[in-house]
Amino acid sequence: MSGIFGFLNHDGAPANVSDLRLMAEILARRGPEGTRFWHAGHVGMGHALLATTPEALRERLPFTHVASGCVITADARLDNRDELLAALGLRERAGTIGDGEIILTAYLTWDRACVERFLGDFAFAIWDPRRHCLFCARDQFGMRPFTYHHTPGRLFVFASDPRAVLMQPRTPYRINEGRIADFLVGELEGIDKTSTFFDDVYRLPPAHTLTVSSEGLRVQRYWTLQPGPALRLSSDEAYSEAFREVFTDSVKCRLRCAGPVGSMLSGGMD
Repeated sequence: MSGIFGFLNHDGAPANVSDLRLMAEILARRGPEGTRFWHAGHVGMGHALLATTPEALRERLPFTHVASGCVITADARLDNRDELLAALGLRERAGTIGDGEIILTAYLTWDRACVERFLGDFAFAIWDPRRHCLFCARDQFGMRPFTYHHTPGRLFVFASDPRAVLMQPRTPYRINEGRIADFLVGELEGIDKTSTFFDDVYRLPPAHTLTVSSEGLRVQRYWTLQPGPALRLSSDEAYSEAFREVFTDSVKCRLRCAGPVGSMLSGGMD
């Protein structure tokens, strides 16, 4: 997984590229293919690339949409690329457009409701200068990390790793002893979806968006798991075939990679 990071200075302090470099150092292990920065005015963002798909080898993040001025950094693998490309009129660019640019194009087309159309693993942040806000989101099951700190009226900072958030000089650095105790006991690990080992550094929960502007910070759920209608088939063999079809499609859409495919035998597969 790649690393993403950045900050928004609510108080108008200019974005300092040296602060981005400090954050990038923590995320260097996530970005063996290189790190890039973007900053303008009081906003800065960065991306540490681990190229896991063919398109990621060609995409350059953070990516700027020239007409709107919107900028995205993303750690993403979209599993319904073909569906999105068709809906956005981008089929002719299927072999070259990266997932980050697709996400940004979807945002420009469907606004914040775009996240409801994405299938896959993703965490991203979009700076929208038209609204003077950052729009961020995390995938439905939280496969890609997104952590942040917010000081109202002063600073918002985000990164894939909470330690990178702490590298922003204006982020408070205090150990969250209660979170450590919860982790060691184990009883609340599956319940608490927001805290980290550091006070005032939080995780964006899975299936949530985050919008931050001069008016404050707003976190919203965009998806909830809902059971579908009961499947009624004529035989055990028919159920097996129906499962095989869904399982095959699920695996196939995740085989888009920049190199050989590997499988980690854990979590029940073995």
